[in-house]
Amino acid sequence: MTVHEDAAQTMLGELQADSEGVAMLAGLSSSLREGAYNRQLIAWVGQTQRDPAYWPEHQVAALSHVLDGLAYGRIVRRRIPVGAVPGPDADRQGNAARLRGVEAPFRAQLDMSQNGADCDGTFSWDKSINLWRSLGVRVVHEHGLYGSLHAPFEVRPWRVPLEVGYTLPSRTAAHLMLEGAVARWAYEDEEICLLLDVARLGKTAGTRPLPAGIEQFTLGL
Repeated sequence: MTVHEDAAQTMLGELQADSEGVAMLAGLSSSLREGAYNRQLIAWVGQTQRDPAYWPEHQVAALSHVLDGLAYGRIVRRRIPVGAVPGPDADRQGNAARLRGVEAPFRAQLDMSQNGADCDGTFSWDKSINLWRSLGVRVVHEHGLYGSLHAPFEVRPWRVPLEVGYTLPSRTAAHLMLEGAVARWAYEDEEICLLLDVARLGKTAGTRPLPAGIEQFTLGL
């Protein structure tokens, strides 16, 4: 078992030791089994050859950790168009070419050999950008899905890990805890989703919240 999977086991133990955590874990597991979830949202956090309904409990705990952070503003996010979906992992030349479609100020650099590296490459930006942070205010979307209101959050230039295609929820959670951020380009997705942990940002990159503007974002869970 990897270090990030060990960390997910710890998350699972913490959830199981708390009644609210048990209920949250049970609700998410039920949604995954029934297919009642936003597939793109789940893929931002984790995507494997196995359907999420069959993920082990510790991976569902890692997924819950990230989704809870998104819902309550501990994790901020931004979607960046690529204009193409990723090809197979072995097609690193093709994926590198596709990633050149990312527009300034963003830059995606794929590791062409990887060789057991902790990520598939790096994702960076050279000027301040806005991400979106949940205000923790729950709303009902016009289609009946639950969502929340979001406000902009500014982040200064930074370089973060890039994960392409399949990855475990525990690896995404580990990037957020250890490096403060991760950029996810999931299979069947023409956008990169940039996730940043607010608690880590002050230690790794300068940030500040912005007062103007509110966005509604549907979680679909």
